[in-house]
Amino acid sequence: MARPKLALARVNYSQLYKVYDGGKTFRQRDILAPYQLLSLAGYVREQGAEVAIFDGEVDLLTEEALAKQIVAWRPDFVGFTATTPDIEQTIEACRLVKEGNPSIATILGGVHATVLPEDVAGHDCVDHVVVGDGEKPLAQIVAECRTPRRPLARDDARQKILYGRREELTSLPMPAHDLLDYADYQFTDLTRGRINTASVMSARGCPFSCSFCARTPDVRYRTAGEFVAEVEYLYREKGVRYFFVYDDVFVVKRSRVLSILEQLRALNLSDAHFQCQARANLLDEELLAALRATNFVRVSIGIESGSAEMLERCNKGVTKPHCRAACSMIRSTGIEPRASFIIGFPYETRATAEATIAFSQELDLLHANFTVMTPYPGTKVYDIACRKEGLRFVKPEYAREWSVFRRWGNPIVETDELTSGELEALRERAVMEFYTQDKVFRYYESLFRGGNRSRYFYRPLNFAWQRKFGRDIPFWVQLDSVEMIAPS
Repeated sequence: MARPKLALARVNYSQLYKVYDGGKTFRQRDILAPYQLLSLAGYVREQGAEVAIFDGEVDLLTEEALAKQIVAWRPDFVGFTATTPDIEQTIEACRLVKEGNPSIATILGGVHATVLPEDVAGHDCVDHVVVGDGEKPLAQIVAECRTPRRPLARDDARQKILYGRREELTSLPMPAHDLLDYADYQFTDLTRGRINTASVMSARGCPFSCSFCARTPDVRYRTAGEFVAEVEYLYREKGVRYFFVYDDVFVVKRSRVLSILEQLRALNLSDAHFQCQARANLLDEELLAALRATNFVRVSIGIESGSAEMLERCNKGVTKPHCRAACSMIRSTGIEPRASFIIGFPYETRATAEATIAFSQELDLLHANFTVMTPYPGTKVYDIACRKEGLRFVKPEYAREWSVFRRWGNPIVETDELTSGELEALRERAVMEFYTQDKVFRYYESLFRGGNRSRYFYRPLNFAWQRKFGRDIPFWVQLDSVEMIAPS
């Protein structure tokens, strides 16, 4: 009997961005590999299936083009991963696969399916929904549905749902990185521009409980040796030179992180660079020095707000003094400090939003992302917005209208004091004021002189200059290709 064939896929998500690019996106842009699909592929392949990855993001494929590629491979199953912003595009891709070949069983997982499994299972074009860790449920579907006695599609939506238990990561094989050409996955290194980049993960889950995040509270770890071996494989066999450590918070277990860093240094990967996500209250000078010695060039932290009241309301668990100290320590170590901010928390006022804008400039910070709050299903802030407690959807129907959920540039909420338009105006002003600071411009200018020519990387800086000064940054025309694609 032939091995079952499983296609794993994600849709083009760049079509969902509305910031900086005017509804288009750059052909040459930062793309991270679909780590979750690689992990699934590694496990299911070990169980005997033939697996291929179809990534609509690489070539900005329409759902129709992606479905045609999948159908042409003639798989028995196709598994998609989706977040809330791209769930409707993913459902459409499932429908088109079914239209092309009704015998292909469609499987949908990811955070949106985990939070709203019955909603996803209600679509006729979806045969199976996986909740939580997907490796073993996916292998079960592939194994059991090869038996003719079991139908692929079932009438009762709830019967389509399979629940994955929390996997011990040490039981999983290395993700199937061999299925990708890493020349297709490039991300901007500070001084080298866009370079072959891999997502790697040493742990799943986050022990913290921020109100705006749908989290997996129990943290499960790979061994330090497994993680380091994956990095070495990607470096030596796949030509990867930049590693995006994908953990929600890489530094949760300090002693473990120090052990990983020591083992990475022993590999002598002299031209490999790394970045990770951390928390302001978990950093110290010794840990940052070890990160720097291991060629970590960026550390990102979620600061979220410059208002102590907003930080307390969102259950962030960090204070403004934590954030000040963290940014200063990161920068003094020679690592780029990056931070994220949100405007539009429940009960946000103009004064608290202004405090965030001012705080972002006060910090020893060189890169910042500003977003308007999007209350994703499965989060506490989603429930707050539904109850209209200091935050509400602009239209009540937006609470279930997934097409309006976008990563950036399309506010769908308002507070008691601020309209959605005012929230977006404050976000734009935050970007403008932050990126037109002299210290920030001089830093980016030094990166350009050092060899970073990624036009995609400099978009926030150029956006700010256009807004404030009515012109491009001086070296904009000297950056790489300006080819733009209009997603459909």
